[in-house]
Amino acid sequence: MAVTPIGRREFELYALSLPRGPNFEPYVLHSAWRAAKASSVGAVLLDPDDQSFRILALRRQIDDRLIVTHDEDGFRTLGGATTALMSTLRPDEPPEALQPCDKRRPGLLDTEGRTTCERFQLLTGSVSHIAALVAVHETYLAMPRPDNNFVSDFQTDNFDSRLWELYLVAAFREQGVHVSQEQPSPDFLLERHSHSCYVEAVTANPSGERAQGFPPPLHPPDDRAERLIGPAAVRFAKTLRSKLQRNYESMSHVKGTPFALALADFHAPSSMVWSATALPCYLYGILPETLDGPDGRRFASAAPVKGLLGAQAIPAGLFRDPSIAHLSAVIFSNSATLGKFNRMGFLAGFRPPGLKMVRAGDLFDPSPDALKPIPFALDILSDEYGAMWPGGEAWCLELEVFHNPLATSPLEPDLLPGATHWFEQGGEIICSTPWERRVLSSVTNLLPDK
Repeated sequence: MAVTPIGRREFELYALSLPRGPNFEPYVLHSAWRAAKASSVGAVLLDPDDQSFRILALRRQIDDRLIVTHDEDGFRTLGGATTALMSTLRPDEPPEALQPCDKRRPGLLDTEGRTTCERFQLLTGSVSHIAALVAVHETYLAMPRPDNNFVSDFQTDNFDSRLWELYLVAAFREQGVHVSQEQPSPDFLLERHSHSCYVEAVTANPSGERAQGFPPPLHPPDDRAERLIGPAAVRFAKTLRSKLQRNYESMSHVKGTPFALALADFHAPSSMVWSATALPCYLYGILPETLDGPDGRRFASAAPVKGLLGAQAIPAGLFRDPSIAHLSAVIFSNSATLGKFNRMGFLAGFRPPGLKMVRAGDLFDPSPDALKPIPFALDILSDEYGAMWPGGEAWCLELEVFHNPLATSPLEPDLLPGATHWFEQGGEIICSTPWERRVLSSVTNLLPDK
C-alpha cells in the first residue's frame, strides 16, 4: 500500500513539527497514517463530545521539514474522514516547495567533509541507535529556526549542547507550548494560553578539555556534602553566573517578560545520573540532612548553607541574591541523552530486530517518611513500564523547574504543566508534580532480545 497505518507514538513524533506539538484539544487521535519514507503523514481526530471527526495532513518540504497541508473538521462519519484524508496525503507527488521567506534547512547528516565527534558517529553509524537517530532527526526538523551553526556544532564539538536544545523543543512542544525562535537570543520564546517566558539553554561542561571517546562514568563523591555542595554544585554555579553576565534582562524584547535558564549537566562522564540533587542545594542555599525524630523515626530536613565547598568559596543560594531577581527560574533535566532519544524512537516503533531496551534506575518514593528511592528495571516495551505514566513515557517526564522566590516576573507553572515544579514556601522547599512516579536517575541498557 502507498499509505499504511501507524501507531500513536510514531505520529506524535512527527507531530512535534506542529506549532504546539501533538496536542489536538478537544480532539483525540483516532488513527494515523504514513506514506512511504514518511513523505507525508496524517491523522483522523475524534471530538469525543459531538463524535465528529477532523483530518490533519502533513507533507515534507524539499528540505524534509513537515508542514501542515490540510486541516479540516466537520466530518460526521469515520469513513468519510478517512477517505478525505487519503486524498490529501498524495504519496506519489513531489515534496512541497519552501514557504515564503523560509530558507532551506541544511541536512543534519550532511557532514561536508567535517571531522565528526564520537557521539555523532555513534548516533549515525550504529544499528543500536537507529531509533535515536530517527527521533533526533525529526526533532531537528521540528525546530522553529535553528541558528546557522547548529548542524556543524552538533556534528563536532558542541554535540551535547545541541542535543540539549533538541530535547527542550520536544519537551516543550509535547506540553502544548508554542515554541518560537524569532530572536537570535535568548534561544526560545515559550507561549501557552496567556503565559510566556524567554528561555536560554546552557550546559555545564568540563572545566578542562573534554575527554575523547567514551570514558567510564564518573562515580559521585562518597562524602554526602561533597556530592551536594561540592564539585557539581560549583560547576552549576559557574555556568549559571557566566550566563547571567550577558544581561538578557536588558534586551528590549525580554524586558517585563519572565526569563529562565535551562541547564543540563555534561561536566563529567555520566554525571547527569547523580548530579541533579546538587542544583537545588546551590539555588536555594540548603543542605539536606537526615535527623532522628522523637518517635525514633528518621526524617529529612534542610539546613541553610552559606557557601559551596572548594577553594573559591562560592556563595550558595543564587535565589537569595536580590540582584538576580530578573531570573524567574532555572529549568533542568538529566534526560538530554542519546538514551532518552533512543527510548522515544524505540517506543515510536523504530526497533532494530534482535534488540531490546531495559531502563534501570531509581523512582522517587512519595511516602512521607521515605529516605531512599525505589529501584526499578523494566523492559521499555513491557506493559508494566507503559502503565507507569498515562500515555507512557513522555519527553517532559524528567523536566524540572526551580522557581526563584524573589523573581520580579515569576514563571507561571501553567506554562509548563508537564514539568515538576519546585517552590519555596514558608521557609520550606516544596514540590508540585503531575507524575505519580518520577524517575530520579536511570540508565538504558541495550540487550539482545531472545
